[in-house]
Amino acid sequence: MKFVISKRARRHIEKLAGAEQRLRKKPSLGLVYAEHKSGVVRRVLLTRTSHHLYYRYHPDREELVVLAVWGAPKERGPKL
Repeated sequence: MKFVISKRARRHIEKLAGAEQRLRKKPSLGLVYAEHKSGVVRRVLLTRTSHHLYYRYHPDREELVVLAVWGAPKERGPKL
């Protein structure tokens, strides 16, 4: 099977990979978006895109969970 990735999709994948590298070094990098019983939700802007990556970091488990990738121009953020 041939697996083809468009140039646009490849750019988004590269931006996600870059965000992953930055967040691995400093998980508190993102701005606080919301606070829930299950933890703080943060977001970072994916460079040169109009999308935010929403995530929750659990330092006790050293686990970062990506909750959503959401278009920044939308009138509201995702329901998390």
